[in-house]
Amino acid sequence: MELVSQFTEDAYAKEDRICERPACAANILKGDPCFYIATIDSTKSGRFVCGSCHSRYRKKAATTVRPSSRGTGFHTLGHMGHSTDRTPPLRPPPDLHAIRRSVNAAQRTATINPPRVIATSHGLQGSQSGPNVAIPTGTSAGHGVGYTVNHAAYASEREHWSKLSYVGSLAETISLDISVVHDAAPKRKGSRGTPIANIREGKKDIHAQIDAPGLIKITLDTVLPKILALSPEFPWRTWELVVRDAGWVDLSTHPANRPYFYAECWQASKRAGKECKVFKSKQFALMVVVPGSQWREYEEWLEKTEEDSRYHPSPRLLARNITTSPAMEQQQVDLPSIEESFSHSLRVARHATASPATEQLNLPSVEESVTTSKRAHQRSDSISITTPSNKSPPHKKFAAGSASPSPDREGLSEALRIGGTVNMDVRQLLDLQNENIQYYPIPTRPLAAMLKNPKFLSYDIETVECLTGQLTINPSMASILGAGAFKTAHPGWLTLFAPPSSGFGSKTRNDVAVKRAYYKAYPPGASSTSLKYKIGRYALPDEVKRLVKEANVLYWARSLLQLTYDFINRSMASASEPPPFNIPQVRFVDAGIAFAFGPLPASKAASKWSASSARAVYLVEELIPGGKDEFLKYIHNMDANPLLDESDYWYDLALFFTFTQHVQYVKTRGLAFISDYQGSSELLTDC
Repeated sequence: MELVSQFTEDAYAKEDRICERPACAANILKGDPCFYIATIDSTKSGRFVCGSCHSRYRKKAATTVRPSSRGTGFHTLGHMGHSTDRTPPLRPPPDLHAIRRSVNAAQRTATINPPRVIATSHGLQGSQSGPNVAIPTGTSAGHGVGYTVNHAAYASEREHWSKLSYVGSLAETISLDISVVHDAAPKRKGSRGTPIANIREGKKDIHAQIDAPGLIKITLDTVLPKILALSPEFPWRTWELVVRDAGWVDLSTHPANRPYFYAECWQASKRAGKECKVFKSKQFALMVVVPGSQWREYEEWLEKTEEDSRYHPSPRLLARNITTSPAMEQQQVDLPSIEESFSHSLRVARHATASPATEQLNLPSVEESVTTSKRAHQRSDSISITTPSNKSPPHKKFAAGSASPSPDREGLSEALRIGGTVNMDVRQLLDLQNENIQYYPIPTRPLAAMLKNPKFLSYDIETVECLTGQLTINPSMASILGAGAFKTAHPGWLTLFAPPSSGFGSKTRNDVAVKRAYYKAYPPGASSTSLKYKIGRYALPDEVKRLVKEANVLYWARSLLQLTYDFINRSMASASEPPPFNIPQVRFVDAGIAFAFGPLPASKAASKWSASSARAVYLVEELIPGGKDEFLKYIHNMDANPLLDESDYWYDLALFFTFTQHVQYVKTRGLAFISDYQGSSELLTDC
């Protein structure tokens, strides 16, 4: 079947008829859709069908669509004088070889694109239908048939518009900074109003040639909802708002249809050595000004509203604070009488001199009973009403009794006397010594790991990580922490440039005890038992040997103490129940060797070690909190018994240290144990 496009002449039935599709035969009323369906065989007539059948034919795969050929036949007169329609004479089928030759000839022309194929309609031949195809066979004026002179610029035009498609908008735009202020406050020099509630908005991509009325509309549309949201109940007079620019110029006085900021966007520039004007987008400030009179009215209204909400609560709020008598708990209250009591209580509250938060108003008793056919209502003798306790303070006023007490005069005078003077030891501050160092921390390794690797048998800076940093020392004798038989200890702090994530050295400032080896330099002729001596320092190689030896002792002590705790943990894990006492948890301080580098002082420039950049060595230890008050010696290095008496507070801890010595002696088969336990109750140092 073929669907024939009839446009509107046969689209609707002109009279009632029946659908000519045999399977349907539905009634087509006058004015309903009616379509003509032609057959493939042109010798057979088509049929008129309803709208549903027409849709069915359109969905079938075997259906084709062609324009209507009705009325295109030749109109002639018959022998009897009657007019008849007959089909036009049939044309012969096109020559396919001629078409192929024409196409090849057209493609060999100067143009890179083939010419258009021109289709012409023709009649039907037998059961075949379709257009005749006419192929252009030549060129005209150097262009293919169907092309004009304008097509020669196609390549350049295409490149031009392709570039423009990647370019942004060519519109000249500006941006706006919009704020809301009021001019009720006193004017200060350079002030342009007082901001309101930090209302500030920005707008961009505004056309640069916008006029003053357009700017006013954009500004008010942007911030007016925020102004109204401050207090929706207040009657804002929006027609009084004024839009001003940064120069405090009223935009409403500027004429319309004239760009307001456009001239300020043009700036002088130089291109190819010539001065010219170029457009540059800018941001301009606009302010919505609330008149001072309206703003003062708003503040007064806000203050009055807060005061009314505090001193004049609503009857519903008062009803929640009614204290009823036992008789009222079993009887219903007459609602009209309650409203009368509320009005009376409000009148009393307005004239009360005492604070509403603490005063109770006893209303006069009203003996009245209302009897109805269903129930009886009885008034209580008295109703105690208290005002609400959750009240906010009035706006811009201090609540009664809320003033903070004045400070004590004597105490304030003493504080001013002490705090008003500066007593800084400037000399001690200037005497601080800063050293750029390389820090080699002392690790804690299990004894089994040390025995397996010969490199771990002693502390060696080649087997530990080197950290750079800065060491600050207070070398004055007044601040010395202590002096033993071989070392002095001064306070200081350590800052590592690449600190670890946790533990010692992870903070920016780590308080430390800086220790150096020394010897006693006696005056000539004095005995070695004399108390008059000076502290002498060893040469750098000798001092390095002595401090590395001290670090190695601390290295082994940490390993032996860990061996002791491993034994304790295994014993507790295999025991049937925990011990009846707490196991002390102690450790040795974190420490390391620090080498100071830098130029030597001028007085030592002639030293034989001046060629080396290392100038000093320090044993840096974690500082034990508490100072000398917390430092205690538990066991002497020449005795295995505690130094403390049984009545001393830390005697039990000293006994625990003797126990650790016993474990270490047994585990090492009498080869090594820790002596000279000293430090605090948690940190130990200097074996």
